[in-house]
Parts: sequence; structure tokens; C-alpha cells
Amino acid sequence: MDLRERTFLLEDIAIRSGGDGRTVVAYAAVFNTPAEIHDQDGHYYETIGAGAFDKTLADQAGRVQVFYNHGKTIYGTPSERFSMPLGTPEEITADARGLLTVTRYNRTALADDVLEGIRNGDIKGQSFSGRFIPGKSQRAKGRDGAPDTILRSEVALREYGPTPMPSYKEANIVGVRAEDLAELIEGLDPQERAELIRILSTPHGEPLPATEAAPSTSAANDKPDTHLSGPAPSERRLYVARFRKAS
Repeated sequence: MDLRERTFLLEDIAIRSGGDGRTVVAYAAVFNTPAEIHDQDGHYYETIGAGAFDKTLADQAGRVQVFYNHGKTIYGTPSERFSMPLGTPEEITADARGLLTVTRYNRTALADDVLEGIRNGDIKGQSFSGRFIPGKSQRAKGRDGAPDTILRSEVALREYGPTPMPSYKEANIVGVRAEDLAELIEGLDPQERAELIRILSTPHGEPLPATEAAPSTSAANDKPDTHLSGPAPSERRLYVARFRKAS
């Protein structure tokens, strides 16, 4: 079986209130985004078409599994520990951006370690493995010596899961539903609660809706500076840590 593995960088982690912190929402693939690939097909740019997973989602519902790093070590060798399922898919859907997965993580030591790594930003990849269906890939010759491009129109999905070795740059973890954030918010006074929710709910790059901009630290002089837009992912984690410490 000609299995291929593809990995995507996790750009952002947002902690959602409610639940018990064991449900992870993440993209396993992104559509219509060229990625540079080196494999048995050579050196080329690959794009996964928007409908590439439609057939496999219809045919393989309930059969797709979730593993950490494809069940392998970072050296690509089989791992007994990582070969145990990490969790159970609750939902796998194709939307306008890519293949969105909702996964309920098991109550195991491995799942606990992975969830902690995701929260800390140490695990930065989401990956899938599957087969590219013969006759469903279109290759176009690159111009002026550039690599060829291949459009993948159908992928038979086998498994997906987080990995520490990202190679793509577009897919992201959408959220980890965490009870601890809900408890943190409940412990704040109304003004602090409103401030934290305001900061975390404003998308990075968009103007903050409140009267005061979010504070950060200037890299140039290590003094408080002012942002006119929502905080980046690393800043969001910093705000949560500050509020937790204060409470």
C-alpha cells in the first residue's frame, strides 16, 4: 500500500471555556495551498483539492484512527507506545479551508502528555496519512526549471494526529476546550473577567473593541508598549498566565 504522510504547522492555539480540556479541534489538511514536497514522486509542489476527502469521508466514517506522530518515533521507526490510539474522532468534516477534525482524547498518560504539549505550544504539527488514488492526481510541468506541481483530487484517509515535526505551514489547532480556563474566569471580578475575555476573543490583527489597547513588551527596550490589534497566539498564553498568577 502506497501510504503518504503529510504534516501541517499548528499556528494558533485557543483555549475554549467549558468541557474538561480533552477535546481538540484542529485541521489535518488545508486545501488549495501549495507545499514543497520531496518523496518518491520527486521534488514538486503539491496542492490538495477542496473535494479530495469527500469520498473517503463517506466510505470510511468511523474507521479513521488517531495516533501521535503516525505511531512512530521522531526517527520514523515504529513505536509501541505511540501505536496506541490517542483518541476518538468525534467529527471529521471538509470546510472551505481544509479538513477539520474534532477529537476526544483518551484518559491515558500519553494523551495527557500530548495535551500538555499542545497547550504549551511545544507540539506544533498536525498530520495525516493516506493513499493518493491512482488517476486522481494531475501533474503540471514547472516553468523555467521550477519544480512541477501536482494537484491531489482524491485522498483515502487512514489516520491523523499531532506530531512534533511540522513541514506545512497553514493548518492550525482551532481550540482546546479547557475547564481550567472556565474556573479561572469564574475566579475573577467582573472587570477582570471582561478584560480577559476581550483580549482572548479579539482575532490577531483586528482592532481591540475596548477603550484600552492590549499591553505587551517591546523587544527593543523591554518596556510596556501598546498594540492597536488583538494579541498573537504567544501573547494570548502570556495574558492567561498573568491572570492566573494574579488570581
